[in-house]
Amino acid sequence: MALSPPPPPAPASEPERLRRLVAQVDGGSSLTGEAREDALELFERYECWAPYFRLIKKGIDHPSTRVLADYVRLARVQSLYLEDVFAAAETCAQMVQQMKLPYKRFMEEVLLKITEPEDFSAESAILSAICEKLGSKDDLIDCLERLCMLFEKKTHNDSQLAKTYERLLSVDPHNVKALRYFKLIYTQNNEWDEVVQILKTLLKAVRRPQELYRVAQELAAIHLYQQDRAQDAIKVVETYCAESPLDTSTILFDAYQRLADWNGCLKVLRQCLLSVEDDYGRAVLHLKIASLHEQLNQLDAALDNFAKSSELWPNLLDAIEGVINVALLKKDWASIQKWLGILTAKVQDERLNAQLKQAAKRLQDGLDHAQGV
Repeated sequence: MALSPPPPPAPASEPERLRRLVAQVDGGSSLTGEAREDALELFERYECWAPYFRLIKKGIDHPSTRVLADYVRLARVQSLYLEDVFAAAETCAQMVQQMKLPYKRFMEEVLLKITEPEDFSAESAILSAICEKLGSKDDLIDCLERLCMLFEKKTHNDSQLAKTYERLLSVDPHNVKALRYFKLIYTQNNEWDEVVQILKTLLKAVRRPQELYRVAQELAAIHLYQQDRAQDAIKVVETYCAESPLDTSTILFDAYQRLADWNGCLKVLRQCLLSVEDDYGRAVLHLKIASLHEQLNQLDAALDNFAKSSELWPNLLDAIEGVINVALLKKDWASIQKWLGILTAKVQDERLNAQLKQAAKRLQDGLDHAQGV
């Protein structure tokens, strides 16, 4: 009678397998392929970290066996299981350097696997560790910009934010984000010379015309209102804002006014007339133009603009008073009489109304006397 073959041995239980694998790794045995993957999975499941780390370290210590997955495993365990983000950051720095890993690939294939969602403190620690290991300038700039965003808006770490922006600006002197950050800091500290230097750099760094116009307008305003450099303000506006849709008329007018350049002020106001459509706005502009002409002793032009102002907005009493004042300078008594009558009809205050009527009567009496009536 033939003997039947012995039954196959029963599969070892997981604890037994674990003990056997630990003994193999501790004894220096090499595990490869599927056996290595199974061992790593088992070690992780039972949190058996000593052989786990030993097996991974053996793989990443040699360029021929080095793979990205081992670095990711190691950093993930350090970060999520052991809660040692600084050890994970060190592993990531080594990973980026030895695997020549680009920043974008690191963010897509590594970071999401080794940190909890929205753990911005862990992310900032890891990115701080890898930034100097990145292989290209563009990667370094991208990493530093991300760090600045994290420090500014997520972790609110002001000291690290300032240091990181300084580093970013040293790598990329025309970096718009860094320049705007330092512009804000210098503005808060009233360090206007530094603000001006930043704005001048921004004029070379910004790309879109609208951004250029805003930067130039801000630079002109600081020249004028903070540094009392009216000529520089005019130069900036004329150089950079000729095509700007932003209104720079106030800056220009104030600059010419500080220089006592009344013709320059007139030029600004006449340009404003081309873009103002409502009657009241145009009346106010004609009133200002008339006052400047009067100041320059250009009486005919002053009278003409005061009259236009009153015509556009009949209740603008300053315009009527302006006509009367110029007529007095010209000794045009008939015009004075006419406009006194117009002004009297518009004044509601009884006391003032009575005074105007009395002035008109005295003027009429004087005219009658002069004519021998």
